Amino acid sequence: MRIISKNFLHIGRKANISPVVTLKCLLFFAMLLSSSACKKEPGAFTVFPLETGELTASQAEVVINSSTPSNEALKLSWSAPANSKINYGIIFKSAASVDTVKVTGSSKAFTMGELNNIVVGKLGLEIGKATDITAVVQAFVPVNGKSALSNVITIKITAAPTGAAYSQLYIVGDATPNGWDINNPNEMKVDPTNNFQFKYNAVLNAGEFKIPVAKGSWGADFFMPAVNDPELTDRTVEFVPGGMPDKKWKITTPGAYKILLNISASSFIEIKPFTPYANLYLVGDATIAGWDIDHPLPMQMTAGNPYEFTYTGDLKAGEFKVPTATGSWAADFFMPITNGEGITSTDAVLVPGGNPDFKWKIPGAGRYKITINQLTESISIQRL
Repeated sequence: MRIISKNFLHIGRKANISPVVTLKCLLFFAMLLSSSACKKEPGAFTVFPLETGELTASQAEVVINSSTPSNEALKLSWSAPANSKINYGIIFKSAASVDTVKVTGSSKAFTMGELNNIVVGKLGLEIGKATDITAVVQAFVPVNGKSALSNVITIKITAAPTGAAYSQLYIVGDATPNGWDINNPNEMKVDPTNNFQFKYNAVLNAGEFKIPVAKGSWGADFFMPAVNDPELTDRTVEFVPGGMPDKKWKITTPGAYKILLNISASSFIEIKPFTPYANLYLVGDATIAGWDIDHPLPMQMTAGNPYEFTYTGDLKAGEFKVPTATGSWAADFFMPITNGEGITSTDAVLVPGGNPDFKWKIPGAGRYKITINQLTESISIQRL
């Protein structure tokens, strides 16, 4: 630097430039050198430590009220800044039982029903007894596998009797027959084999839908996807108090679909296009075909309705079930909910592989009309 300064001053004298101007030029040149020396390499960035921040709870003790399942029971928050590259999970623990809840953002509010399903169904807490559980937040970076844990907090929770939080759910949207009429949404059907599951099997339009817990108000609570218009293969579902932010599932290809929503602690949704079986049959000692699976009694498809099949004819006192193919007892069958149901039965559940093996029972010989709808999974047995 001294050599540069002397040379610079010498050049200035020879060019008859004033010392002040020469000094200013010298200072400017020095600043350029300093800036060049400090410049970062392309792509360089500052690395911050992976931290969750401090975990806090909205309250230290929760008594769950199962009569108000959609009310907020507990909110957990942590002070880490928002970062889309980091996944978070809340790890609950009681004795040897552990459950992890995936979270987006830096907080999570649990409803009464949601929290009760976790502490009873996953952690095994005794109903009606105040029990300490611990919670900790884990931050995880998928791109490099790094993780970090927050502080551990303890919450005292009194669990309530378990059961489905809702006895009725609905489906609303322009993908459904009733459109966006919140006063008259389409009713979902409680799965007769599991009261945590709700079904809606119907021909849908191209359009969107979401699932309210009540009709008559857009401010009701909703079940929605985690992101707007997800792939139909995505089983993720979220409970959204007040219905905001507003997210919906989207049907792009109109046609028959079977929708199954599970609202247990391990909630999920299945949205599957449905292709009806080309043929249905009757097999059993109530029919003239007996138990000959190679030659069961064929049913007739209703004209213009590929989902509905009927049989009209004589039956004997005895049992029957409805195979979807001939030649194998391992085929898919339509069967009753419980074994031995009579002619007042209305549910015809599709049983892949025919197991467990349940059958309908015809009480006496006579002429009968049996109608099965594959899409709605319903049956009508009429004695003529």
